[in-house]
Amino acid sequence: MRRFIAIVVVIFTGFVLRSQAPSATLSQNDVLIGKRVTLTYLVPLPKDASYIHIPLKGNFPAKKSGDTSTVSSSDIEIIGEFMDTVVLIKGKRFWKGSYVLVPWDEGNYQLATQTVNINDADVILPGTALNARLVVQKDGGKIYDIEETYSDVPDEPFALVSFLKKWGWAMLSAIGLILFLLWFFRRQKATNSEENLLSLKEKTLQSILHLEQKRMWEKNELKEHYSELSFILRQYLSERFSINLLEKTTLEAQLILKHYGLSENLLSEIGIILNGSDMVKFAKSAPEERIIRANLNDCRNIVEQTTDESLTHV
Repeated sequence: MRRFIAIVVVIFTGFVLRSQAPSATLSQNDVLIGKRVTLTYLVPLPKDASYIHIPLKGNFPAKKSGDTSTVSSSDIEIIGEFMDTVVLIKGKRFWKGSYVLVPWDEGNYQLATQTVNINDADVILPGTALNARLVVQKDGGKIYDIEETYSDVPDEPFALVSFLKKWGWAMLSAIGLILFLLWFFRRQKATNSEENLLSLKEKTLQSILHLEQKRMWEKNELKEHYSELSFILRQYLSERFSINLLEKTTLEAQLILKHYGLSENLLSEIGIILNGSDMVKFAKSAPEERIIRANLNDCRNIVEQTTDESLTHV
């Protein structure tokens, strides 16, 4: 009897733990290529918990299974904005986040795990499987070959004048298109050559200047402004120290950069910009113009000081 009760307790405890674990579900696991599917995360929240999740843009990271191997894939596109909120389920609070995804190639995909920061601790959001198909075959249905038919076209004597009258406009359009493409690619090559001559410092300062000149805060685009400023700073620091900070939290980025000889003042300035960006994006903070311009100048100062070649990995 005691053994039976112990088994019941273990099963019940495992059920409770699983019910409190983060979950990831798809609105459907089998989907047609080009059709939308919703990926939803649920994470239990402690009372008065704070949370931060930096959403992905572009393509959702995934592994695609082939006949003999598994490779990274960029075939899963993220559509629209990431949506998150806090919901009550059976009297318990949960953080809920949703991506809308579209697969663009056939195959079996394993969506990568993600993280959400709850009370300054990273929580792993589990991966999940998605099967994308070109067509869905109904049970018991058969696939038939398409029967092609052909008809003979009578030969006509070739006449240059009639050919030019019929297709002359197409030839002129093609020639015009070729000339335009030649001009465009030469101009693009020249522009790229000029950009390649710029140092990392010069390119970054130029990007900050272009962002400042947009004056996006005057167009109710404060969130977009801080997203671009945060990306410029993270990309610069990633290239400067040959590391990847694009997917790191602010605290993780500061801890990593501390090992590269950055001073406490520089680390503090970096934290102010990245945390301020998160506050605008997720807490809908609205700083004044003087603070916005101060953040831009702080970003320039970070670039100027970290250009010093004495800053190396220790």
